[in-house]
Amino acid sequence: MATYTGFHSSKEYFSALLRAPKIVAQRAFLTKSFQQQDEDRIHAGEMKRVLGAFDLICIGVGLMLGAGVFVTTGAVAASDAGPAVILSYLVAGFSALLSSLCYAEFSANMPLAGGAYSYISAVFGEYLAWITVANLILEYILANAAVIRGFSPYFAMLINKQPENLVMAHQSYILDWFAFGWVILLTIMLVLGTKESAMFNLVVTIIHVILVVFIIIAGFVKSDHTNAQPFTPFGVRGLFNGAAIVFFSFIGFDAVATSAEEVKNPKRDLPLGILGALGIVTACYILMSAALVTMVPINAIDGGASFAAAFEYVNLVWAKYIVALGALLGIITGTLVGMYAVSRIIAAVSRQLSSPCSHHLMS
Repeated sequence: MATYTGFHSSKEYFSALLRAPKIVAQRAFLTKSFQQQDEDRIHAGEMKRVLGAFDLICIGVGLMLGAGVFVTTGAVAASDAGPAVILSYLVAGFSALLSSLCYAEFSANMPLAGGAYSYISAVFGEYLAWITVANLILEYILANAAVIRGFSPYFAMLINKQPENLVMAHQSYILDWFAFGWVILLTIMLVLGTKESAMFNLVVTIIHVILVVFIIIAGFVKSDHTNAQPFTPFGVRGLFNGAAIVFFSFIGFDAVATSAEEVKNPKRDLPLGILGALGIVTACYILMSAALVTMVPINAIDGGASFAAAFEYVNLVWAKYIVALGALLGIITGTLVGMYAVSRIIAAVSRQLSSPCSHHLMS
């Protein structure tokens, strides 16, 4: 296989640019089998296989069980589904299961770092794969930015401060130094290695799940089943409208597939990791939503800070600090895993010389 070292002069660059339409036409529907992509992997340098099934479960849970559930559940219950938000999560979880089964099968048979990019490249060709990966990278980057910006408000809740006190306003911009600092720290964590970052994610995720279980128990202690009546105030249509919204809470199981090259036993561990993470997250979502709608009457649910407001409603004001801490841990793990997934996808794209800045165009 030839080695590509980049452009040596501007003339060489513009010459390659003129050949670009022809090259694109040649490569647009060029497919690469698993064997060919595996050869690219070996040539580029193999990653260390350090992840087991439990690590993968924590990666999936760390990304999916984020701060969004503390907001989305209340918003959907208040304006879309009512107490039937419980069933909305069940429907959304079943839909996510169908997708996750596909990812589990593909990742077990094609244990490559690119995830969806590698699968589509093998079947439909590089053009559609490149379109897919562009959307995936954009999705992860925007999601990471939105998630990490939630750190300051929840940290302010934890220390009894106003969120405005933790950010800096400059003209029409808001500078969030906590978000910036965490992005740098998590980047350093990923640079240290997969084993180290996976261990950090595992510890934080376990603590996060324990806090979620505590929130569920505290909610059920103060529950009253009459608060969940009527169960479907917005009808069946509201139930499915809610399912369409809460489905976004399940986005992230595909990130597990991007770790395929670093898994000790891909054929066994990847399906266990993807389906295990989805099962845990679905159970948490259903129980959390059940706790919320039985704690507070539907007309008293706060569509913003729903769980914190619910605990204040039942005179468990101290529990809002547990909610804030749980949300902070979800923000940290969600951002960490999101950045990890992007790095693996970009690695797979670069191996196939589909990254604009990785290598000069093939002639």
